[in-house]
Amino acid sequence: MNRLPLFSQHLHSMTVSRPYLMLPLLYMGIIFLLSSISGDDSLKNVDPFTGAIKTIIYNGAHIPLFALLAWLWCWSLAGWNISLSGRLILAFCFTAIYGVVDEWHQSFTPGRDTSFLDVMLDMLGAYIAVHFYRGQQRAAAHG
Repeated sequence: MNRLPLFSQHLHSMTVSRPYLMLPLLYMGIIFLLSSISGDDSLKNVDPFTGAIKTIIYNGAHIPLFALLAWLWCWSLAGWNISLSGRLILAFCFTAIYGVVDEWHQSFTPGRDTSFLDVMLDMLGAYIAVHFYRGQQRAAAHG
């Protein structure tokens, strides 16, 4: 008889947590839309310095985009009764997998190409976010 209240409490926490899953999923949709924008050949028509700056900006954008995605996964999984390390691993894996899927999706977008470097930058962003989130959680638990 004591198990029933715990079970119903667990179900209640799951139903409360589900709306939070919409945030990373919605954000993944935004990334998908950004990846659907046709590329241009503007890097080929500029001087090497300007081309290098554009390349750094375009590639560098992967880090904050995917860092935010990983952080949203960490945050949204918090209500699912998953340990902190489990959340961190899941958030990193979900983000890394989506980085690969995003690059694959770009291969079908005119004027865009795929890049292993982009996937690695996505994973770097995910790692930074997971590391930051872990630090936040440990600081909150100790103080």
